[in-house]
Amino acid sequence: MVDKSLAVRGLVFVCARNAEPYVARCLQSLAAQRSTQFDVLFIDDASTDRTASVARELLQTHFPDRHTLVASAERKGKARHAFEQLPGRMQADFIAVLDGDDELVDPDILGELARAYGDGFDVVWTNFVTDTGLDGGNGPLDPFDSPRAQGWQSSHFFSCRQSLLARVPATYYQDDQGQWFDCACDFAIAYPVLDQTRRYLYLPRTSYRYTTLNPQSHHLQGAEPSGGLSSPRQRAAAATVLAKPPLPCWRPAHEHQPAMNHGLAVKLQQVHVDVAQCFARVESLEKQLHEAPFVQLAMERLVRQEGILLGWLREAGAWALDVGLLDHLADTLNAYQQPRVLEFGSGRGSKMLARLVGNRGGRLVCVEHDPAWAARTQGEFDRHGLSTNAQVVARPLVETEFMGQPGLFYDMSFLTEADVFDVVIVDGPPARTCHLARLPALPAVAAHLSPTGFHVYMDDHERDEEQEIVRRWLAAAPELQAQALSFGKGVCEITPRA
Repeated sequence: MVDKSLAVRGLVFVCARNAEPYVARCLQSLAAQRSTQFDVLFIDDASTDRTASVARELLQTHFPDRHTLVASAERKGKARHAFEQLPGRMQADFIAVLDGDDELVDPDILGELARAYGDGFDVVWTNFVTDTGLDGGNGPLDPFDSPRAQGWQSSHFFSCRQSLLARVPATYYQDDQGQWFDCACDFAIAYPVLDQTRRYLYLPRTSYRYTTLNPQSHHLQGAEPSGGLSSPRQRAAAATVLAKPPLPCWRPAHEHQPAMNHGLAVKLQQVHVDVAQCFARVESLEKQLHEAPFVQLAMERLVRQEGILLGWLREAGAWALDVGLLDHLADTLNAYQQPRVLEFGSGRGSKMLARLVGNRGGRLVCVEHDPAWAARTQGEFDRHGLSTNAQVVARPLVETEFMGQPGLFYDMSFLTEADVFDVVIVDGPPARTCHLARLPALPAVAAHLSPTGFHVYMDDHERDEEQEIVRRWLAAAPELQAQALSFGKGVCEITPRA
């Protein structure tokens, strides 16, 4: 059977303004795609930071013959750039729109898009996860009803045939006063394209990470920044987009048999997912009810004895389950006088860990490769008076190799012979970084583990890759032992054999 995707070429349209902390991650996620049947059009929207120079270097490195960089001297916004650049700048079968502060997390997604366009679809989109860990709300559209009547089910990572964009008048990218939209641009790009076809497909897979914590984001701008993913100004612009008359539908669903078959398959799959999630929620509820008394005791201990705020626990997400792990860590830290703790990867739980360590007069060092996350975590340490006992070290990911497995890991050259740790928590780098991304963690700190005893915790141990990493560690160091723990999420505790 001929793979039609091999004859399909895409163009990834990236628009960025003052995205210097994020643009490298965005372009590296494109470079990690297994398919190479695409070009990159990068628009720097009159940035005042190093966005353009960072992008230029990475594009030349990863896409030497497959990119175009446009440095706009005038700030225009994504909608206007899309109108001016996309219809005819490069010949492509489909366009995929990705913001410069977001990133792909599915290395096969561009290949999957190409396959869908090879099957005759006109618009394809997926789901997302936010940088705070929230699942997105994207989903399928009914091909027998107007998209404008069904609500926003598409995504910021939006893709469509280039020919449909060529038919969109400039007025659909402008408000009622003729001004180009500078927010809700995703609506302005997507809806006039969706109007023209019913041959669209939702792929129920999480393909990209949507950055919500970028200070430049519209929902964080203005006198009253939004706590959600859209601000009042964005919602007003979206309403203007939806109020425009729909463009004619040139390609109905009934003339495209694969669309009907795939549409039915997607709906059936969604029903299956909903049922599975329902049973999972029931099982989870039963488990939580069984563990409720223990969770309550642990919570009281953390709040009353450790001074951890309830708001911190809720903010961390799945907070009732995290209580068990935090309670366990508190017991572990009690085994050490002034415990020295190293955490790979920082996050919302780092300040709670810092409080536990600080209460015991210890020292916490968090290693983080993302400068924005490092600054955010350090800011929380400073804001809550935790900096005396906790610090974040921003270190880039560098090439490394362990047990014949090449990969990327934190640059650990900042450690000295005097640095010794009693507890190490491995919660980074992200799994998407490379295959077996956390494999180098143990050899990276082996020479810095306390000779009198230590605890290493592998987070996310419910995942296959983390389990494989632990197996390799134990094979390389038979003097270690491992115990799987469950606190709603898998954790593996590694200690020296007695």
